[in-house]
Amino acid sequence: MTDFQNEFLYRISSHLRSGLAEVQARVNDLYRVEELEDYVDVKDSPIEHIQAALAPLVVQVNEIQDYAETVTNRMELELEEVDIYAMLDGVLTIAEQLVGQKGGVTLEEEVAKNLPSIEADATRLSQALLNYIHNAVKFTDKGRITVRVEREANNILFEVRDTGIGIAQADQELVFEPFETILEDKDDPRLGFGLGLKITEHIIDLHDGETWFESKAGQGSSFFFTIPL
Repeated sequence: MTDFQNEFLYRISSHLRSGLAEVQARVNDLYRVEELEDYVDVKDSPIEHIQAALAPLVVQVNEIQDYAETVTNRMELELEEVDIYAMLDGVLTIAEQLVGQKGGVTLEEEVAKNLPSIEADATRLSQALLNYIHNAVKFTDKGRITVRVEREANNILFEVRDTGIGIAQADQELVFEPFETILEDKDDPRLGFGLGLKITEHIIDLHDGETWFESKAGQGSSFFFTIPL
């Protein structure tokens, strides 16, 4: 994409994000209207249908906005001293929910003891790790997903390993490319925008870390990133 197209993408995604946030705020206001009490938290009520329709749109627009920030160099980190264990607590709570919704898959942890704190943007780092986990859940129908964190000489290594469908050698060059997919069926419900891994790559680049993966078709995948100490 050209610089003009990237800038256009950033502007329109910003507009959409603001508009959706306004709509969501107005829908949330409905929960405080006494006359609508009979429709709140009731399955199949109009309010709940609206909330359910909004949720995926918010996620998709936020992802497009994050991608637009990467290609226009607008993404900035808020660096602080990050307790890795505290960050992982939040990430793994969400991961357990994702795995629980999938069924047939278990979540395992291999987290080293006595990990030091790191200088990082905790929100963006959590996002990067969750992108890996979300991808693993998407492409793993049975088996396990393992989150591993350990210390290396000059880095903290993060790995998300799965027993999913794996990636054929011919498709591996597409993995970190935006708007690309390894899925042949374009109607596959797992098909998204293909932006999550690109966003993760950019977040880790901003932390002066590295991203890579190892995979074989039918034998699962392992996605890695490092954060320097």
